[in-house]
Amino acid sequence: MFMLSALPFGAFATDRAETSAGVAEILPLGPLETDALWIADEPVALPLVVDHLDIAAQDGNLLLILLASGGTACPKMWAYVDAGADPIWVSEPFGRCHDDAQALRTERGIEVISPAIAPGQSGHLLYWLEGRDIHEAQASSMSLGLPQVAQWEGMSPKLLVNDPAWEAWFLKRVGPVGLLALRDVFEQASLLSWEGDWLVAEGCKAGECSARLGVLMLHKEGDRLAAAVQRRDGAEMQPVLLIGRENADVLQAFIRWWDAQTD
Repeated sequence: MFMLSALPFGAFATDRAETSAGVAEILPLGPLETDALWIADEPVALPLVVDHLDIAAQDGNLLLILLASGGTACPKMWAYVDAGADPIWVSEPFGRCHDDAQALRTERGIEVISPAIAPGQSGHLLYWLEGRDIHEAQASSMSLGLPQVAQWEGMSPKLLVNDPAWEAWFLKRVGPVGLLALRDVFEQASLLSWEGDWLVAEGCKAGECSARLGVLMLHKEGDRLAAAVQRRDGAEMQPVLLIGRENADVLQAFIRWWDAQTD
């Protein structure tokens, strides 16, 4: 089994990077004022025209470019750019359009991890570059190596609830049924962000966002959580199932969050 050896590039995304060919920059100079990639003051032809670009990761002259559409049909695709090649080499676009896909660094170099979305498929897919070939492989059982709650800021809750290193922690607090429910409703989700002392994310099941919804809240100390799952049964929405209520302050924190969303 291939295991990750380093952290995600959660805070790396930038619009400027130094390469041996010159400065790589993201500038709003493309068609219809969309973003464009320039290296040493020359435009680079990317495989897709999108609204927004980021330099998501860099390994020497190799850049990983995020191709963001700004819409919901295909919010994220990716491309590699080798600024050290002559001429500059650009890969074909790759990815599965998932909003929660993220850049990683492993012993293989810069990779992308994306939730699997094909019918009957679970876990995640990994993409990496060997030579000029982009490889894709299933990565259904892996740990990102993030043992502290605070390290998950800016990450997808799907990665967290599926992380093997956190499985025992979740099972102790929500049991197997609760953990399966959380894995089910975070196929599409907001990134984990702070609301007071709680790291919070909302999510839903891909393709069923009006019928299967959830929220996850983890306390900064890593000792408690609150989570809620709501399902639609026909025309009726079932009541919220609240799980992981170790003590009153967890419930009160959830109620405050819930009230803030529904005001």
